[in-house]
Amino acid sequence: MSGVPGASRRIDFHALGAGPYGTFLYGDSRLLVDQLGFAMARVNDPNPTWVDIRDPEGRADPSSPSELGWVAEDHLFYVSPAEAKPQDAEANMALWTVVRSDEPDAVIAGLTDFLRLPPTVQVAVSRMDAEAPRPVFVVANSDRVRSYYPTEPAGVRPIIDAMLRSGVLPIFAAVGPPGAGRSAFDFVFELKSTDPNDWRTGSLTCHKAPPGSPVPVDLAIPLPSLAQAVELLARRDVPKV
Repeated sequence: MSGVPGASRRIDFHALGAGPYGTFLYGDSRLLVDQLGFAMARVNDPNPTWVDIRDPEGRADPSSPSELGWVAEDHLFYVSPAEAKPQDAEANMALWTVVRSDEPDAVIAGLTDFLRLPPTVQVAVSRMDAEAPRPVFVVANSDRVRSYYPTEPAGVRPIIDAMLRSGVLPIFAAVGPPGAGRSAFDFVFELKSTDPNDWRTGSLTCHKAPPGSPVPVDLAIPLPSLAQAVELLARRDVPKV
């Protein structure tokens, strides 16, 4: 759980970028999870990178930040669930072109973890610029590829660490009940809503935060109280970037 329980009745999303942290956001409404995920990202990076995992038929979610024009085109990547599968790093010959014979085991492990990331993710990470102290990388609809990835924390953490070592701040957004792997993340947020079409009925609860974080833990914060998100949630017709 960590954090400082009940320390405040507000959530400052800048805390997500205060260190090399991985964030997991889940909830019962894809519309709200995606839009709040973008709000979290934009606080820490004015131009976050967005990887949109489409459904198996390739259909777009009309209320997704990618469809609303909130994401700059050169920071937007569409992938199918099949394209988001992890790679076999040992079979990736690129690994042997960058590893020296005297490279420490920890460095080799880090490179291997990175090369296990889906190709689209590797390309997106490599293209990220330095507009923010730590550029933000959002994986939207990550629940659509859950069956391809480890479910236990020990298997999930190397994926997070591979992205952190690449210099980015990863935020994973998912719909539905989370698995045990969520505890591998530094921040874990749950979004609840009684009416997904009315964001004002929703609330956000942080279930896990790094030790000493100012983010309150296990305290439901009404979405209308999140000043950093209200602008976007209240204006879903934000002009295209």
